[in-house]
Amino acid sequence: MSFIPNVSRSLEISGLEIVLFHSDNSDYLTEWNGTRLNDDYHRLYFIAGGSAEVTYDGHHCQLEEGRTYLFPTTRRFDYSCPSHLRLLNVCFKMTVQGGIDVLDLYPWCFEIQAQSVSETFRSMTLIDEHLTSEFFADQILVRSQILSLLSPHFKTRAKHRDLKRQRDVRRMAPVLRHIADNLRTGVKISELHHLAGMSRSHFVRKFQATFDVSPQDYVRKKRITLVKNELHSSDLPLSILAEDLGFSSSSHMSREFKHYTGYSPKKFRALDKIYG
Repeated sequence: MSFIPNVSRSLEISGLEIVLFHSDNSDYLTEWNGTRLNDDYHRLYFIAGGSAEVTYDGHHCQLEEGRTYLFPTTRRFDYSCPSHLRLLNVCFKMTVQGGIDVLDLYPWCFEIQAQSVSETFRSMTLIDEHLTSEFFADQILVRSQILSLLSPHFKTRAKHRDLKRQRDVRRMAPVLRHIADNLRTGVKISELHHLAGMSRSHFVRKFQATFDVSPQDYVRKKRITLVKNELHSSDLPLSILAEDLGFSSSSHMSREFKHYTGYSPKKFRALDKIYG
């Protein structure tokens, strides 16, 4: 079973960006088991038959037939099948406002009973059949199916704290866009507060409160995501990648990468080739 992205295509619609990585439509027995670390993408599962167990970031759940499950990005993802499992899934990343995880911004529901099992099965099958297609029409089809399946997971009414967070994120939007546009060439942390129209001290406090991470760590994590993408899509030596991505050396890049992912770049690339 693959959880490593093997396709990367993006489409932006009014600030909403969907990047597709991997899909699956398979029958499994007890061999469906293992652990994934630090996966920076979402999973949408449809259980068409059998059952499974998943524990992600300390949350344990039983996956049951006829239901869809939406998983956030995870630091640790343990999965197992006690007997048999018919699983359809798609791995993707959905962001807004220059890279903010949609699941961090809007209220959502983890588990939904499929309104129509046959229609859900058909939609997930279409996603799996067309996800790797080079035709734009097929990419539109895939995203329309994903959005249709995701919609019931987002019908939770926003609370006051959700609305406040959305306002705070919108104020940081110029900062996030600047970071996204300059990850390769370098981001000067000391200048970010100007983009938000705040004093430096107020900006640091506001950024930390909004994203639960300092501006410095936010930039470092985004650079590691960039390294992941390059390791997946390129066979370039680590020394070349480190230079291209603005690291002082390949050892510097490797230390940072292992700190945030639990894998060395070499190990991550090897796993990608095995599971991709």
